[in-house]
Amino acid sequence: MSKRSRTNLRKRNVSLKKKPTLDWQERRRRQISDALSKKDISQLRRLATSGHGLVNDGLRRLCWPLLLHFEHYELHYKDNLQEVHNDERQVLLDVERSFVYFPKGLNHVQRKQKQSELNDVIVGILRRHPKLSYYQGFHDICSCLLLVLGKKDAIKAGENIAITDAMLDSLDPILKQLNLLNTLIRLEDLEIANFLEESNILPYFCLSWVITWCSHDIHDYSKVIRLFDFFIASDPLITIYLSAMVIMNRRNELLTLERDNATIHTFLSKFPQHIDINELIQETIQLYKKHPPRKLQKASNEELDEKSCVNLYEKHWLELKADYSVVDEILSLPPSVRKPDKKLKKSNPFNKLNNKQTILTSVTVIAFILITSNWLM
Repeated sequence: MSKRSRTNLRKRNVSLKKKPTLDWQERRRRQISDALSKKDISQLRRLATSGHGLVNDGLRRLCWPLLLHFEHYELHYKDNLQEVHNDERQVLLDVERSFVYFPKGLNHVQRKQKQSELNDVIVGILRRHPKLSYYQGFHDICSCLLLVLGKKDAIKAGENIAITDAMLDSLDPILKQLNLLNTLIRLEDLEIANFLEESNILPYFCLSWVITWCSHDIHDYSKVIRLFDFFIASDPLITIYLSAMVIMNRRNELLTLERDNATIHTFLSKFPQHIDINELIQETIQLYKKHPPRKLQKASNEELDEKSCVNLYEKHWLELKADYSVVDEILSLPPSVRKPDKKLKKSNPFNKLNNKQTILTSVTVIAFILITSNWLM
């Protein structure tokens, strides 16, 4: 080989060494950009539920609208938008307690501005859809939507998330979902299931995790928003699976507790702040695949409504493209169309709720939860 050839080869080798390899963020950004350009919602779901999710809020601002099916929707104001919704007073009370942990560094004026925008988002949703019933905790979800998407798109996103079962005229559908938690734990960890049953623990300690997507309980914004990637791209029942994984991951601490109802409830209701969110998400996905919602309902003898967002998810939601008009029609459905899914045949019940649990009224349960979580303070 000539001297000139060796020199050229060394130059090529040096240039190859100097060329930086793409880090995981850059690779993920390219994957997301490619999925966005193709409007490949299935790929976006895979990215949102794997690895580090959608990376940053700039990309979330582009991805969430596609995942929530409102990309081409224009916000049209209805004639009755000035008509006050019955729940607006409670909305205002909750909004005034918002933005406590994040974003960091807000002064008093900035916080009041964010609270005003948040109130506009929630009131905008309720006035456009007066059949919806607000619940305490929806403001936590909307605050995260506002921080990522801005006010206009947060209204659209919030409307689509409102399709879930929590915004009906009662929380009964959500309480039925929570009862599935007992079965899920029993299927996976009999020792924990027996411990909870013998301690008379109701499955409602994680209500706020479910109805606020953990945004009321986790103080780290990056963890909350990573979970939002996951929840937005997943089955509406996925919060129940995640709650079960959190409990089972704490089995060693849990099983050493004295069998005192109040002590155990207090322990369980506190979401572990230092948990590895990405690892938790992957464990949750595996649990979901092992016991999918239809199978879980059969095992628990707990039939969700046939019009529940859980039972409509695969057949209807996953089939939607970026088409908001269909979602608007779903929101206009009257509560009277909801009834148990007759297709789910009863089987051997795993759900070992005692008599106390089965006779508790929804009002009693909800009041108990709100008091213990300090939401009424």
